[in-house]
Amino acid sequence: MCGRYLFDPMTGELKEYYKLAFQMKQDDLKTGEIFPSEEVITLGSGPDQKLRVALTTWGFSNHQNKQRLINARSETVEEKPTFRQEFRRHRCLFPMSGFYEWNKDKERILFTYPDEREMYVAGLYRVKDGQTESVILTTEPNELVEPIHNRMPLIIDKKDARDWLENTEKAALLLHKTDESKLVLQKIPKDKN
Repeated sequence: MCGRYLFDPMTGELKEYYKLAFQMKQDDLKTGEIFPSEEVITLGSGPDQKLRVALTTWGFSNHQNKQRLINARSETVEEKPTFRQEFRRHRCLFPMSGFYEWNKDKERILFTYPDEREMYVAGLYRVKDGQTESVILTTEPNELVEPIHNRMPLIIDKKDARDWLENTEKAALLLHKTDESKLVLQKIPKDKN
C-alpha cells in the first residue's frame, strides 16, 4: 500500500512540474510529505511528446463510508467495476521523489532512487461532482520492499510513460510487470515526523 509519498520540488523534473502547477493554481502547493485527500500534481498525456500537468485530489471519494480509496491493486483494475472504466480511459502518473512505508517496529522508511531522480507511479483519475480525483496503483513488492510491506506503488519507467498514458494494450502489460527498480531505503528518524 502507498499511504504517503514525498514530493520534493528540487528533485529532477519535479521542479518543472511544480512551476507549471503553481501557475495553474496561483497559490501554495503542498510539497514534502503528501497525504491522502490532498491536492496533488499528476501527469497526463499532452502534445509534442510532453507530459501534461494536472491537479487532482488524491483518493476516490466514497459516500458510503466517507473514507477515500487511495490505492487500487494493479492486478485487478481491469475487472473491478470501481476502476475498470478509469483504467481504459483515465490513466495518469504521480510524479514523486519517493514513497514511504512503515516497518514492523513502526519506523518510517523512505524508498527513493539512489541518484535522487524523480519517480513515476501509475495512477487512475476520474471526475466526480466537478472534482478530479486520483488513485495510485500498487503491485507486488520487489526484493527491497518485501521485508517492509506486502505492496508497493507500480513504478513506470519514464521510457514507458507515453505507453502507460496513451496505449491501453501496452498499459495492460505494464500492470503485470515485475518491479526491477533499483531503489534504496532510508529510515526516517522520529524527530523528522
